[in-house]
Amino acid sequence: MNKQSNEFTATQTENGFHVMLHNDAKEFDVTIGDLNEFANKYAKEMLAGKEPELNDREEVMVSLWEMVLIPNDIKH
Repeated sequence: MNKQSNEFTATQTENGFHVMLHNDAKEFDVTIGDLNEFANKYAKEMLAGKEPELNDREEVMVSLWEMVLIPNDIKH
């Protein structure tokens, strides 16, 4: 996986996160459902031996997913 360096700010919302990319004027929302759907798809591809090509939104979702899963006493 060629992971780009996407710097972003994510603000937690009632249903997930509102994301603002620093290197682009893009803003988008990611819901908990989006994260679950992405995690399922990503895990299936990895188990199948595929190396997923991720777009900007998906790269942000990987980072958000990691932050949600890693205990809060670990520095991100």
